[in-house]
Amino acid sequence: MRLSPIIKVGIIGITLVFAFGVIFIGLLKDVMIITPLLFYIPILVAAYWFPKKGIYFAIVIGGINIAVVYVYSYPGALGLTYTTATASFYVLVALTLIITSLSQSLRTREIRYRGIFDHAAAGILIVRPEKDGCMIIEVNNRGMALLGYTAGDFSGKPLSLLNDDLTSSGVLTRITRDGRADNVEISLTKKDGTQIPVIISGARMPDGMIVLNVTDISDRKLAEEELQRSLREKEILLREVHHRVKNNMQVISGLIELQGAQISDTEIRKLFFESQNRIRTMALIHEILYRSNDYARINFSTYLNELITYLLSSYGRTREEIVIDTQLTISHLSLDMAIPCGLIANELISNALKHAFPDGQKGHIAITLTQDAENEYILSVSDNGIGFPLGFEIKNASSFGLQLVNGIATHQMRGTVELTRKPRTAVTIRFPSVPMTPR
Repeated sequence: MRLSPIIKVGIIGITLVFAFGVIFIGLLKDVMIITPLLFYIPILVAAYWFPKKGIYFAIVIGGINIAVVYVYSYPGALGLTYTTATASFYVLVALTLIITSLSQSLRTREIRYRGIFDHAAAGILIVRPEKDGCMIIEVNNRGMALLGYTAGDFSGKPLSLLNDDLTSSGVLTRITRDGRADNVEISLTKKDGTQIPVIISGARMPDGMIVLNVTDISDRKLAEEELQRSLREKEILLREVHHRVKNNMQVISGLIELQGAQISDTEIRKLFFESQNRIRTMALIHEILYRSNDYARINFSTYLNELITYLLSSYGRTREEIVIDTQLTISHLSLDMAIPCGLIANELISNALKHAFPDGQKGHIAITLTQDAENEYILSVSDNGIGFPLGFEIKNASSFGLQLVNGIATHQMRGTVELTRKPRTAVTIRFPSVPMTPR
């Protein structure tokens, strides 16, 4: 509790009059051993409350005490009482100087910390824990401006005035248990009833009080909402782009199919059919992205399963006739990797369905996508069919499909192509896990 200067002067005056009265009676009764010590009370209190004036007060009162002793002491006790009064005078002055110095230092620190408290950029609340909750003791200027209250509004009010979230969020419990709590996001209620999002940190002080640091995050929340809104708009736009790309590719595929139907040459019609499959392969990626919530990556496992279903149907084969297994340790690929990998998978699976199992024989195709110790991706398509002719190399292939595989793998993906014949026919593509600029 802060006392006004008038009350302080009144207290000093009362104790001073009391001390003089007791000392004067002591002089009359010849009792001067203890009574001079009563001067310590008003003088030391004055030195603490009024540091600069306290020194002069001690000198004046001490001098008056010596004069009173000299005048009113019995002649036989004059030496002892005078000596006692003089010694008390020097002790009082010395104590006053010490207390004045300490008091000024304390006041300097108090002013400094008061300035920090009042001008802090964040709201600061000092609360006192009680049985039924916490009582607000003091709030700095920023806290009052933030919450729309005045100092009088907070006086003796419970902390729940601002929001019960302070209790339910566990902030006070954590401070009581652990001594502090950091960066807890809650909402507080302003005087006008509106809610304000804040981040609260707090700590328990040695005297049991709790200091709460309140930071307004309204601007950050608005920025986050604006960012989320912008992101949603971009997602909608990107979804629409993928949808239109897929539709346009399907239109192109349909045109090729119509054009191919008018061609009587079987070999040329096959070329149209293969081109249609390649377009469908790329369109399928955009279709999956359109259905997905992640527009930067594609679930390659889902993509392969849909591509396999489409190719089996296109070549008139069933999963009972041709068993196709996929083993992927890498489930998602970026769009830059998914399209070339999809085209390669389409060509190799199509090639196996066309040539590896002639005369409707049954067989097995395996597709794997893994990552090695050098952080390279390995895409492999293998089958147990009749295999490639001896001496055949993919880089010298005459078919457009295998030329496309070699070109995409070596030039676009900056990788390598390897053909093995035992124990199964397999085409393996190794390429960097990070997309690189095509050669």
